Amino acid sequence: MKVGFQTSNNFFIMSNCRSIYQVNFLKPLKFLFLINFVLQSSFLMLIGEPNREVIKKPNTVPLTPSDSMKLINLPDGFSLELVASEPQISEPVALTWDGNGRMYVVEMRGYMQSVDGTGAKDPIGRISLLEDTNGDGNFDKHSVFLDGLVEPRAVLYVGNGLLVGEPSDLWYCRDTDNDGKSDTKDKVYDKFSLRESNVEHKANGLILGIDNWVYVSQHGRRYQFQGGKFRHAKVPRVGQWGLARNDEGRFLFSTNSIPAIGFFISPEYLVSERNKGPEKLITGAVLKVGKYNEVWPAMTTTDLQSGVGASRSSDGTLRSFTSACGQSFFRGDRLGEDVNGDYFVCEPVGRLVRRSKVKHLDSGHLELSNLYEDSIGEFITSSDGNFRPVNTYTGPDGCLYVVDMYRGVIQEKSFMTPYLKQEILKSKYDENIGRGRIYRIKRDGFSPGKKPNLLDADPELLVASLKHPNGWWRDMAQSIIVNRRLVKLVPFLEKIVMSDPDPLARLHALWTMRGLSRLENEVALAALEDADERVVSASLRAINWSPSEYSYIETIIDEASPIVIAHIILAVGQNKSQKSKDLILQCISRFPMNERVLRSVLAVTSREHLKSYRSEIISNPVFQGATKTKKADEWLKRWDKFILNE
Repeated sequence: MKVGFQTSNNFFIMSNCRSIYQVNFLKPLKFLFLINFVLQSSFLMLIGEPNREVIKKPNTVPLTPSDSMKLINLPDGFSLELVASEPQISEPVALTWDGNGRMYVVEMRGYMQSVDGTGAKDPIGRISLLEDTNGDGNFDKHSVFLDGLVEPRAVLYVGNGLLVGEPSDLWYCRDTDNDGKSDTKDKVYDKFSLRESNVEHKANGLILGIDNWVYVSQHGRRYQFQGGKFRHAKVPRVGQWGLARNDEGRFLFSTNSIPAIGFFISPEYLVSERNKGPEKLITGAVLKVGKYNEVWPAMTTTDLQSGVGASRSSDGTLRSFTSACGQSFFRGDRLGEDVNGDYFVCEPVGRLVRRSKVKHLDSGHLELSNLYEDSIGEFITSSDGNFRPVNTYTGPDGCLYVVDMYRGVIQEKSFMTPYLKQEILKSKYDENIGRGRIYRIKRDGFSPGKKPNLLDADPELLVASLKHPNGWWRDMAQSIIVNRRLVKLVPFLEKIVMSDPDPLARLHALWTMRGLSRLENEVALAALEDADERVVSASLRAINWSPSEYSYIETIIDEASPIVIAHIILAVGQNKSQKSKDLILQCISRFPMNERVLRSVLAVTSREHLKSYRSEIISNPVFQGATKTKKADEWLKRWDKFILNE
């Protein structure tokens, strides 16, 4: 017993000694880990990088949707939900919804099916139709709406059919017998980019403007559906892949390396037949805060066209935008008020989606900032090398939708460098083809909105939908009213413009009447006195003002904001009367150092008339006297540069 006790006691003592030793050993070890973490975090803060985890050996093999979703990162409070995937769809690049919430998905099924791009021109592209038949939010029915397409790339529901971009043609396709398949295929335009040109440099991004015109990225035309037919008109050719529109109707384009490009003024004023100013001043309306052009992937990025020089030496991640595309302003109502109006843009090479806060400046600039630049880096990232987000949309349910092409190769063959090809083959990315996913982004505390049923809705419901908090509903209701020619609704629309408390409802009602060709001057005049500058600006843009009505416009100049002043200049600048020139000078005197005002003046004023304005501009008090600022001096030089054509 004694021996046994001693043995036990000795074991107890030895065990305690080991425990004490482990504790004493672990304490400094944990301390060192803590110090290392703090130092790393401090270093990242010093060099201005987000504190994020980078996966050095990311996944490269194709995963099931559920397994891939486990590798996708979102901020706290947001979640991902699968909407559609292979085998129903493959190689998705774009989508649209009709007024009843049915989703049409463009599938570019011939895109880079091998590392050499063989078969790209095979007619195997298609548009799938996905339906939620029981209203539970899930698309449980799939059919093929249209097939036999070569590299289809754009789609938009308008009228009672689909606009389909299949360069070199733009088609209008309708299902006339309600069997879910297109029965007609009418050519709208036959120069929708060249069929043989590079896939990266073709028209895309069909989107409905608030002015009832359909706009396109990388294409010098806009389209309008009237009386069952389309007409088209010239606009500036801008952008590369994707096009976004906000509530008031402003657009943001993008190119591979530039995630946002914007106009100061509406596109119709900028065509060569009307624009009097230098072409180089068409864009430039985007300002970027901080390191906005830098991106912050969650994985080492080796498959880069430009080689390792495009990645960070510190962690091997893509350093800046190289494939910006698929942008959208979020206009829904189911992600929270703080997300409404934010700008989302995809970066498929970096396997991420950027969320930007948008600040509207009096100068006419849109100031963009990366909300997560000082924290997690990006809104959506993934360590699955096959995650390839290429488009974003506000859905009928008020949520954000992301189109994931989910494939290994995202570079077209024409720009495939030997280095990139080597990295693709090394990771076997070329073996992942024929897949694709569509995701819905949700937020805690919000449930997706109800399924719409607007195609055959009563006129009263359509009018009420102009007041919906989700921009998708407002756009669709406006489009249906215009295309169904529901002119009997004009009295109700006029009432909204005159007295509805919601400025966005007033804005849509005004443009709906314009689309019906029933916007009377009396209503537009009343809108000039609206408390919201967006409505005032729309009234100035929506009708052709005659010199006999300039006296009404003149009464609002003294109290007008810069955006309204700019629209006054554009409105009266369409007439070459002396009264028009006098009003433009009055407008300049209100804001002689405002970029949007300057751009508007240049757009409607010939150089000859600019010269006649010079003495009036120079005599403005801000450009005179000992109190003249450095900024004023710089602005005076800018005016002189354009007036004197220096």
